[in-house]
Amino acid sequence: MPSTATQRSKAHRACAACGATSRTVCHHQRFVVPDGYPLPAEYDVVACQRCGFVYADADATQLDYDRFYSDWSKYDDSATSTGSGTCSYDAARLTQTARDIARVLPSRAATILDVGCATGGLLTALHEQGFSSVAGLDPSPRCAAACRERGFQAYAGSIASPPPHMPKFDCLVFSHVLEHVLDIDSFFAAARSGITPGGYLYIETPDASRYVEYLYAPFQEFNTEHINHFSPRTLETAAIQHGFKRVVVEQKLLVTGKDKLYPAVFGMFQDNGTVADSKPIGRDVELGARIGAYIQRSQEQMTAIDRHIASKLAPATEIIVWGAGQLSMKLMALPSLKRLTVRAFVDSNPVLRGKQIAGAPVVGPHELLGTDQPILIATLLHAGEIAANIRSLGLTNPIMELPSFERGDGASV
Repeated sequence: MPSTATQRSKAHRACAACGATSRTVCHHQRFVVPDGYPLPAEYDVVACQRCGFVYADADATQLDYDRFYSDWSKYDDSATSTGSGTCSYDAARLTQTARDIARVLPSRAATILDVGCATGGLLTALHEQGFSSVAGLDPSPRCAAACRERGFQAYAGSIASPPPHMPKFDCLVFSHVLEHVLDIDSFFAAARSGITPGGYLYIETPDASRYVEYLYAPFQEFNTEHINHFSPRTLETAAIQHGFKRVVVEQKLLVTGKDKLYPAVFGMFQDNGTVADSKPIGRDVELGARIGAYIQRSQEQMTAIDRHIASKLAPATEIIVWGAGQLSMKLMALPSLKRLTVRAFVDSNPVLRGKQIAGAPVVGPHELLGTDQPILIATLLHAGEIAANIRSLGLTNPIMELPSFERGDGASV
């Protein structure tokens, strides 16, 4: 793993898995974020020297992240986010998660709370697996309302600040939630307070030990939202250190799109009635090398993109960027784009519409009529479809796509 400096900057977080403070800085990530964005525009990615866990040392508070998911949530729009189950790939993912829970949880009569429920896709999948008492909790009131429209009990709030009338549950489900949580100590404490004695936690996150094998865009997992990078070993370490015992920990692959696989790890853990396990902490000796390879390959891709943009847009002074997501936020920090004036960003996320990034508005596609600046498609997925859509709108602007790369498993993207 690259080790630019053990203490390159002041530490903002202790290790979320084991609580240690000694760390190695392996990457510094920068973003150009929308005006008013609650989350940091840069952070160090660090590795714990004690247990090997990798995390973003973000200069923020849990309240910043809570505000982001309450006010900037993309998950309350089922058309532009995951978690609703309306897309066939998303529905299959949620069905797989429900089946994983069903084969480990002892009783279909168990009460289950899906924390970070979005618009209720997993609640539907759990109900289809025979669980008769399921409910949702989400920071976004709009998400909670969408779940209630589907016929489920749902609460607006977080596990750290639940509504006072919310009951305890036999199992709390955190499906792709823990990678977003800054204060993991408080997270586990709140989770324990939300379950019945001897209750269970189902936790599923991206699998950082396999990032490099399924790399679709440079530094795709080092984004403003994902600040914890678990492997099977470090996920178990975090649970054990916070008073839960392992029932099962497994890796799996999620199909998230055509020819697109996403590595994940999940664990079912049971409250063992103690604050922490007294066993010595074991170190994940492989995660550091895997993250190092991911960083190296991502940097190679980002350098190639920067050169490609500089070459293709050399005569231009103004451009339009199609996409205002995480990759765009990283691309905007590149030298090739810093010299250009962005006339507008185009994005389908309604939360971003009307906001500004680097002085340029985020608009809808039809607002580009009458423009002639080159359009940079800021995605490595579905660029051909986007280009066809641009032409179908009657736009004649020059179109520039990003270069394609070979994925870690040999496929191209």
